[in-house]
Amino acid sequence: MSSVFSPLQIKNLRLSNRLVMPPMALDHASEKGEVTSELIDHYLERAEGLGLVIVEHTYILPEGKAHPRQLGIYDDALLPGLKALVDRVHKLGVPIGLQITHAGARALNKPQAPSALFCPHLTRFGLSPELSAKEIPAELSIEDMKNICAAFARAAARAQEAGFDLVEIHGAHGYLLNQFYSPLTNRRTDEYGGSLENRLRFPLEVIAAVKRTVGPDMPVFYRLGADDRLPGGNGVDESKKAVPLLVNAGVDCLDLSGGICGYLKKGPPGFFNYLAKEIKPVANIPVLVTGGINSLEMAEELVAAGIADLVGIGRALLSDPAWLKKAKEKRYGSK
Repeated sequence: MSSVFSPLQIKNLRLSNRLVMPPMALDHASEKGEVTSELIDHYLERAEGLGLVIVEHTYILPEGKAHPRQLGIYDDALLPGLKALVDRVHKLGVPIGLQITHAGARALNKPQAPSALFCPHLTRFGLSPELSAKEIPAELSIEDMKNICAAFARAAARAQEAGFDLVEIHGAHGYLLNQFYSPLTNRRTDEYGGSLENRLRFPLEVIAAVKRTVGPDMPVFYRLGADDRLPGGNGVDESKKAVPLLVNAGVDCLDLSGGICGYLKKGPPGFFNYLAKEIKPVANIPVLVTGGINSLEMAEELVAAGIADLVGIGRALLSDPAWLKKAKEKRYGSK
């Protein structure tokens, strides 16, 4: 039986324990998407003792940017800052991954989406749903999609060059790949719309392009929006059918989340545990679950019961950088 402090091997990457700082949008980068000292300090204050850190959603193209000070990986000029971040976290003995994303209909400027339709669930930064609705996103052409797919691959190559230990593709929280997967936002009538297999076709093409780029040894994670949590959207049953397709495409770990309206801002501790309970049995790869988990006891229960292989500690670390040290002392006594 595994415990939260037992190691885990994923491809050539060995994690010393199962506790993960999951990707959380900070807006600590510069307006050009550059790494800042503020951003580096944020991770250094929280990383020590964790099994893995995954850096927040990082935009692959300027037109895919979701926040004013979102971290970027759209240009080689950003590599020095990213390398500095990686080096500083590695000095703590902690592996570090990078999540890459395109905002699609949630982009700051000139939103693009699978379908040109108003979706009240997809708000844009700083705008109310009413103001977000005033600009209907442009429907992506096949050529547009090819360009975006290539940009994901280039971003993965930069992540590898910067020294990140893994790359995670963002397919949740109402961003572009989630928009393709969800029937609420994808009304296309070509081979990229309609059936679950068709709606998942573009995310699978992105995964394939990233896998070809980084090679066989670098782990590729996928954050799956496994439950839209809205009528007419994807639910757990659809995602249980999607998981084998993602695994067959070469995903090495599933990072489970939900809510196409964006990340959930509140809820009881473990509000996504139900996703792991349903999806882990159909996934023959490691599963990471987050969602308000704020105690070592819950994390240990999830791993010991085989519900999840990795446990994300997000808001608890955001509010208290010393959470892990304090949690260990409370659980095991001071040492």
